Amino acid sequence: MISLAPIIIPALTFVAIAAVVFVAGHYFAAQAQMQRRLPAITQPSDVPAEGTEAGLPILHAFIARRFDGERLGLSGATRDKLRRDLLRAGYFRSYAVSYYIFARLAVVLVLPVAVYAAAELLLPLTSAALKMLLVALAALIAVAVPDAYLARRRRQLALRYRQIFPDLLDLLVICVGAGLSLEAAFERVRSEIFMQSRELGINLRMMGAEMRAGRSTIESLESFADRLGLDEAASFNTMLRQSLELGSDIGQALRIFSDDMRDRRLLRAEEAANKLSVKMVLPLSLFIFPVVLLVVMLPVVVKLLTVLR
Repeated sequence: MISLAPIIIPALTFVAIAAVVFVAGHYFAAQAQMQRRLPAITQPSDVPAEGTEAGLPILHAFIARRFDGERLGLSGATRDKLRRDLLRAGYFRSYAVSYYIFARLAVVLVLPVAVYAAAELLLPLTSAALKMLLVALAALIAVAVPDAYLARRRRQLALRYRQIFPDLLDLLVICVGAGLSLEAAFERVRSEIFMQSRELGINLRMMGAEMRAGRSTIESLESFADRLGLDEAASFNTMLRQSLELGSDIGQALRIFSDDMRDRRLLRAEEAANKLSVKMVLPLSLFIFPVVLLVVMLPVVVKLLTVLR
């Protein structure tokens, strides 16, 4: 059987080198172009340079421009869904979609090549079919890893949000009861929440920016609940919207809703505690019971072997 390794390895090496040269060429070309546009005098320290976007280095600006969703053909619905998933995962920058696309393409290109190179170095006698199977598995893993990472980070943030949400409601109850409006209450509690959870604090800051930009309180709350992706946030938005539209007492509604959120948090803690005994069955059966059985039965086995001899 003819081995394809002498052909595939140079081809993969050429593709990798060509990709590095292409990226480096674009980077240095953009840097040279930006340097030509700079004036002769030095810019003030508080003004970002021409080659940056809001203080980003030139390489970051290159990634943000070249790997934009519209440039790569992503539809509006797909791009909006990806943007919403990144927001729920805690990535709030405007160029987060470009970085995600760049990271996903880099993983898909680099991981199969690395696996094939490792197979050639560590398993030189392995058949070409097995090496191609390893490369295919690496490609499948590379495709699934970014989505799995985002899903895991969303679950972690959702758990953190659920833990802090009752505290947010308590602070809002205190502020509204002290005479502040709902918008002023959110503005006041933002710094306190930011110390407990940076992501939730940024979400509150974005909601405040939307209100100051002219959006209504109801629309800003809907956007806030959509970014969090929690059932509690959706219920909170519905409760505040009904209170604002009907003109009822917001402080009383917040107090009742806060008590309900605390009861839910206690129920989740009790549920997690009840699941602990079931989760301990597997490690006990795999690691504890065999050791105990070995300690109990080993003397008996040794004595039986001695008697039989």
